[in-house]
Amino acid sequence: MRLYLVRHGQTAWNSTNRAQGHTDIDLDETGLEQAALLGEELKGTDIQRILASDLARCIQTVAPFADASGLAIETRKDLRERTFGKMEGSDFSKLHSWMRSEAQRLGIPDWQVRPPGGESMEDVWHRLAVVDEAVRAETADTLVVSHGGALAQFLSRLLLGSHETPRSFRFSNCGITVLAKRPDGAFLLEDFNKTRHLEALIAVRPVS
Repeated sequence: MRLYLVRHGQTAWNSTNRAQGHTDIDLDETGLEQAALLGEELKGTDIQRILASDLARCIQTVAPFADASGLAIETRKDLRERTFGKMEGSDFSKLHSWMRSEAQRLGIPDWQVRPPGGESMEDVWHRLAVVDEAVRAETADTLVVSHGGALAQFLSRLLLGSHETPRSFRFSNCGITVLAKRPDGAFLLEDFNKTRHLEALIAVRPVS
């Protein structure tokens, strides 16, 4: 069984480095082009199941592949990005600065910090437990379309990492990560954040 992890295509808020969280932002023009190229790239796979965050940017990302393959998109709220609560729409650099200061003030790791009305990274880690369990029980090749932060948490869970492990992963818009499930149930990372299928687009219009 192979597991394909894909971050959604580009949005206008990605381009301006704004925290989207649960705010339901559509793909921009570049994002839609990335989604079309992603669909072409995935045609040669044996994917039989699609799981996606229920937010529009993820559904729009996988729609070209789903339409071409005839597969249903199974939307899951638990695959959403971390919600930043009242701080959604903030510039990420300011948000990260606030989280570091808040962690220092409270004397806790930054992965335990919750923005007002939002989730901590630890909250997302636990939220993804149900998806983790479902994927480990799956035998068919599966595609998971989610968000950069959520995917870093999910990949860390799959590889039996810790709350610090997600810092090691950064996902490009429509980048493809591939894992193979071994006979003992462990996951082997075969390809990380592959973006070769986007090279033609990048050559025409650099992606932020």
